[in-house]
Amino acid sequence: MLNGYYKIGQVIEVRGQKIRIKVFENKNSNILVYQGQIVKNVSVGSFVKIPKGFSNIIGKIEGEYIYENNIPMPSTNVRFSKESESIDRIIEVSIMGVLDNDRFKRGLIDIPLVFSDVFILTDDEVQKIFEFSSSKDSAIYIGAINDYKEEKLYIDANALFASHIGIFGNTGSGKSNTLAKIYTECFDRFHGADGFKKSRFIIIDFNGEYVSAFTEDKRIYILSTRNNDGDKIPISYSFLEDLDMWAIICEATEKTQRPFLNRTILLYKRLRDINNQNGSVANYIRAMLTSLFDNYFETPTLFVKQINLIKDILALLFIDTNSANEFIDAIYPRTQAAKITLCRDNNGCPVWSDTKSEFSINITTPILNALFFDNNFNELDEYSLFEFSIKFKYMEELSKQRINEEHISPLIARFENRSKKVKQLFNVTDTTEDCWLSVYSLVDVNVEFKKIIPLIICKYFYEHHKQNQHEKSLHIVIDEAHNILSTASERESQTWKDYRLETFEEIIKEGRKFGVFLTIASQRPSDISETIISQLHNYFIHRLVNNEDIRAIGKAVAFIDNTSYEMISVLPQGACIFTGVASNFPVLVQVDLLPQNLQPKSTTIDLFELWSEQ
Repeated sequence: MLNGYYKIGQVIEVRGQKIRIKVFENKNSNILVYQGQIVKNVSVGSFVKIPKGFSNIIGKIEGEYIYENNIPMPSTNVRFSKESESIDRIIEVSIMGVLDNDRFKRGLIDIPLVFSDVFILTDDEVQKIFEFSSSKDSAIYIGAINDYKEEKLYIDANALFASHIGIFGNTGSGKSNTLAKIYTECFDRFHGADGFKKSRFIIIDFNGEYVSAFTEDKRIYILSTRNNDGDKIPISYSFLEDLDMWAIICEATEKTQRPFLNRTILLYKRLRDINNQNGSVANYIRAMLTSLFDNYFETPTLFVKQINLIKDILALLFIDTNSANEFIDAIYPRTQAAKITLCRDNNGCPVWSDTKSEFSINITTPILNALFFDNNFNELDEYSLFEFSIKFKYMEELSKQRINEEHISPLIARFENRSKKVKQLFNVTDTTEDCWLSVYSLVDVNVEFKKIIPLIICKYFYEHHKQNQHEKSLHIVIDEAHNILSTASERESQTWKDYRLETFEEIIKEGRKFGVFLTIASQRPSDISETIISQLHNYFIHRLVNNEDIRAIGKAVAFIDNTSYEMISVLPQGACIFTGVASNFPVLVQVDLLPQNLQPKSTTIDLFELWSEQ
């Protein structure tokens, strides 16, 4: 039933979705009093209803102004008139949808007629409009709606978390609290359910803000590249067999270095298979070294050039290499022909190897005999086996002149440097930890690996999830996402940058069908790939002041209206515009602050308190 007291004006103009309403003179005050109750009057950001037939058209006020009537004075002696008789208050309204049978339906379903009556919404009607979930049992609570403080925003959990989410805002705008809030509410609501165990949540934390957030029931990895005291990420053996992973780590070029890495991985897998089948991997490696040393008969200068590399792989394989190293140090090539001179320590007489068989007898066999004796062969771990494989393959193919040294040596140098960091960060194991919530803190990781680690983690778990039918959903949360999704980085090669962006673009474009959902939070949406931002389904937009960032939001977010868009730069701390598939329309919400023990560690230092300490 319509209450005449709630009628505040009439429609005077209809232009598609935009309409204008003339407000009655007696309804221009800030508040109205009805039966002892205070009723908030219409203002920018609030809603009105326009009855038509059996439904109510719902519109949102986007602006207001006054209009002066140029009415000619009557021919009487009246010289003055009241201001209210010549000035009208006009409000501009955008149609949001229809309230029909106590359900709000979004969209331009119907439009009003000129001279239609306009009403303030009752509390029940406001509640119906903001019901973004059919039941509070399946929803999470975010905060209070700014224009209607008494109304709380509940978002349907399925519509929110079964989607890609973007959280954007300048530092200090409340972005981190919003990220922590939505996932804390999710965990509190559903963690006790049996089906929740089929989901996995991964938090990539660049600044170590979320170590104490969310819940106590989580696995925290404090990663470090500065020392060996940091945690190691458990990862399966397939990690070392993944060509893409090593191409990422070593920044391998497409035409020459990736094929070489592929041949290295084939050798590593062959050695690992022999080792796993209880075969004599030592005998197999001896045959490999025999073939390698014999190849040096044709390239003696290369043999001397690679003496240090030879010592490196021997140190990987054997416990005691002193005798072999002394023997190797006494070898040098003749300058006249492709022959090698060996100076024996006992009498200093040179021994020439004029044929390949002499070379094998004088050089190869003594070196290997000095190495292969009882209990001198190391039990190789996975990293050592892979390191041996790549260095051996490099020396073997150089000795056979199958590769150019200038093409592959930069790859070997990068492997030497970065494999040490990989050992510090990843633990290759048969059984990986099955924790539903993992937080990876990168605050103590150097700049170089801050881009590599998130890419490895996300790609590994994404590929693993596609092949694992036990887990039904994977949720990847990346805070400060501009660090890994930036399109403007100039410190890396174009090939590496393209691969990095393509990996995450695949996750965000194809992940939904596999139950993989991405949440990104960033201060600089303009730095992030437009493809990624445009593929997000739900947005929490905090204050942004940079024009490029605001434009990036305007271009990518189809769910935002002009009024909300213009508010982005002046939003108060903690307030955000929530819009997307989980909401009927953009909503300005003040996100509740989490309890102190669950807040992310991102608050601004109180300098007055610091400087006032005695």
